Amino acid sequence: MLWIPFALFSAIVLASRRVYEKNLTKSFGNFTMGFVVQSFSLLPTLLLFFFLPIPKDFVNLPWQFWWPLLIIWFVLYPIQTYFMYRALREGELSHVTPIMALLPVFNTISSFLIIGEAPTIFGFIGIATIVCGTYILLTDGIKKDTGEKYNKAVLYMIIATFCVAIGSTLDKVSISVSTPVFYSFMNTLGASIIFLILMYVYKQNNELVKVKNMILPLSLLGIFQALSYTSSMFAFSYGPTSYVLAIRSSSFLFAALLAIFLVKEKLSFRKILSFILFLIGIIFITIIK
Repeated sequence: MLWIPFALFSAIVLASRRVYEKNLTKSFGNFTMGFVVQSFSLLPTLLLFFFLPIPKDFVNLPWQFWWPLLIIWFVLYPIQTYFMYRALREGELSHVTPIMALLPVFNTISSFLIIGEAPTIFGFIGIATIVCGTYILLTDGIKKDTGEKYNKAVLYMIIATFCVAIGSTLDKVSISVSTPVFYSFMNTLGASIIFLILMYVYKQNNELVKVKNMILPLSLLGIFQALSYTSSMFAFSYGPTSYVLAIRSSSFLFAALLAIFLVKEKLSFRKILSFILFLIGIIFITIIK
């Protein structure tokens, strides 16, 4: 059960980050956001090398370490980042952050196919409950006068969450032949390079001039990102992937409450109902076995 405190810590930090990241999306494009968050977490992650173990022969790590990273860097991160920051920019936090409850749902599929982790019957009940909660949010807050059938921001977050779930399974594959902190650093380093390239390809590099006025808050964001991500990698190394993600996805409760009380977003009956369904689903997936 050592994975639980790591997953909880990651969830709390992640919730706090989401509120600040939503504000940053007003100043930066999607790929600039990805580059800023990843690059500012490089040094804090590297400093963790002095306190946490790294592989003895990290120069000769097997192919099992690299192929998941290549998929994450070149496929999952670009898609995930684009849709996640669009969701944060265009939607309410109390609408989009709860979609993270889908993480263990999507992950049960990828974990079963890639590493053979299968859910229990209670896990399937939890999955069904979370899916119902997602549908409620997906149809909440739509603008009927424009003919919208679904909340687009929620749909964007579903796509991003699907990428995170697959990536989490791949994370565990690489960590099994490495260590959490070394993997976190390599993951972050590669992501920073990819986002730097995408930032120039999509001509968002001119936004970097804004960084010099935000050094302190971005440095704090980088520290939180490093601690949160490395903590989640430790959790993956100790516990079942879908269970770890279920705990991490509980961050939606913190983020949604922060949005409601600090940002003054509306708390509708449909939001309350979906939150309850998400919470029940996570309990079934994580606690009841």
